[in-house]
Amino acid sequence: MSPATSLPLSVIVASYEWHDALDLVLEALAEQSNPHFAVVVADDGSGHETHAVVERWQAVFGDRLVHTWQVDDGYRRARSLNLAALHARSRFLVFIDGDCVPRRRFVDAIIRAALPGWFLASKRLNLSAELSRRALEQRLPIWRWSALRWLVLEPSEVFDSPREVGRPGLLVPIRDRRRPWRPTQPEFAPPFDGYGFCLGVARDDLERVNGFDMRFTGWGGEDVDVATRLRRAGLRCGWPGAQATMLHLWHLERKGAMSPNTSLVAETVSSERIESVEGLRELARELQANASRAGSV
Repeated sequence: MSPATSLPLSVIVASYEWHDALDLVLEALAEQSNPHFAVVVADDGSGHETHAVVERWQAVFGDRLVHTWQVDDGYRRARSLNLAALHARSRFLVFIDGDCVPRRRFVDAIIRAALPGWFLASKRLNLSAELSRRALEQRLPIWRWSALRWLVLEPSEVFDSPREVGRPGLLVPIRDRRRPWRPTQPEFAPPFDGYGFCLGVARDDLERVNGFDMRFTGWGGEDVDVATRLRRAGLRCGWPGAQATMLHLWHLERKGAMSPNTSLVAETVSSERIESVEGLRELARELQANASRAGSV
């Protein structure tokens, strides 16, 4: 068994054509306080610049880093995440966005909270355009910054929106106790109903709900869909704590129209279905069929 397959956690980084941000995320992962995790870059069809970033970091991570890639055929995040999950070999998987930088004790926080019967979601700081630019251009190690350093900065220096100022619990939890080891507390619901930037789930539980539904193409909804089905399967959502808060790099909105994704979410919510219609099993069969055809040529 290789070191990568024996590790308790795989961090799956969703990425598409923003190699500078991916480079910063991989640097933050390389400096985690706990090195006992693997990384899978889930690439939705990026070009050579992203490939070059991954190759450079493979020299650091070794066989702990895997790069999955699919042909660029539009926004197919759900399929890309399923492909990465099929290549990950850890017991617990955490999916993060390629524009969300993890803090230095992120892996520790996830591993501590990865308890049976729970899946995980987190919070994020939406960084300002200026701070994001500096972080990317000057390679600012924002993942090392303490909560105090974040809180003493002027809001205009840090945040994308003034509403972030009133949420110190993102980095210094005072009242928020919705942790998996406190089962009597209310279930955690991430801000803005967003699970896509950080979603942690045991491999067995993800397979139980058949992964992400690959009918979701275009922006949005696949994260809410899978969270809905995980809850229906009997899991509760927990918060790993402030060390798992993601540092979200500013970018121009890339959102497109969610229809028909909106109707797909509504379909799941109104049904009793636990499994995705086109998920992990269907993708595994597709890959096996492609391999068989290639082998017969």
